[in-house]
Amino acid sequence: SICLLPQREFSPEENRALTTAPTFSFDALLDGSLTADIADFCADQFPLRSLFISAKARIELLLGKQENNDVMLGSDGYLIARQEYTEDQKQILAQNINAIARFEQAMEQHDIPFTFAVVPRSVDVNTAKLPATYDTTNSAAAWDWLNRTDAEFYDLTDPLQTAASRGEAVWYKTDHHWTMLGAYYAYVALADVLGYEPFALEDFSAEIVCDDFYGTTHGSSGMRWVKSESITLLRYQDDEKFITEIIEGGKTARTLTGFYDLDALDTHDEYNVFLGGTNTLIRVTDPTRENTPTLLLLKDSFSQSIAPFLARHFDLLLVDPRTYDIRSSGSLLSLRSITALSENLSVWYE
Repeated sequence: SICLLPQREFSPEENRALTTAPTFSFDALLDGSLTADIADFCADQFPLRSLFISAKARIELLLGKQENNDVMLGSDGYLIARQEYTEDQKQILAQNINAIARFEQAMEQHDIPFTFAVVPRSVDVNTAKLPATYDTTNSAAAWDWLNRTDAEFYDLTDPLQTAASRGEAVWYKTDHHWTMLGAYYAYVALADVLGYEPFALEDFSAEIVCDDFYGTTHGSSGMRWVKSESITLLRYQDDEKFITEIIEGGKTARTLTGFYDLDALDTHDEYNVFLGGTNTLIRVTDPTRENTPTLLLLKDSFSQSIAPFLARHFDLLLVDPRTYDIRSSGSLLSLRSITALSENLSVWYE
């Protein structure tokens, strides 16, 4: 009966592609992959699948587990991903720290200032929203180990946690990202280390651009009854004078006027409104300025919503190291050739 129903290729509730009917081949039959593909197909295309996922989540909570699929239901509708610290993750963290240390040494050889800022997680910031029985020992283990290394880093947890304790919405309830207000507090916290005078919060005006946002944590939680939330931008006068360029293959593939891709609000991933999504290489400039220092951000998606604040002080070059291919794009030092002032470059690693 599953095969007779129309297939869905994407689940907006889970923000992922669904398995469609596999193609038969004798090789796939013999090596067992066909059977596995059929099982995935049946699971993804099962009738009333979303209803059963929600029912399963409710049952887990009724059993007193306070979570489903490693997502906890906190107070005030906060969905917070459980964080466990395994030996495999410890090894990955050690490798990343070593890579950052080597990169910092390379920057020092070229007299380029380097800052390593560590963005916390929802479980670190929204401690007042956690279930009373949640043991924070495992989620704190990563920080404990990081503090025992020789790595010098700037921890952004305290200012965000302080704001959250005041009841400010610095994190999305249904997503793993900080809100733009949370990004603002990180921007203020980094002012001393990056050398600028931050603008006051009163200098920005709030603009709600989406009121039906469901984030990634909501998608994996199965808790379909949790309400949607809004995405609020913190705008400022003349912020549309900035140019955001998404660069592919050394050329500008797409340009945004300002920082925001409002077309993304009509897609399944509205967070891509910030800078047009998690692209590998993004350049942000104000063509009306001269002699502006360039800040190179080695980042993940969190930097997308802090970029509008930092752009008031720097030209920005954002690089996602998860997808940046040094073999085809060259070393990061070679990126100085596409910055406005190659001799005035600093680096922030998030």
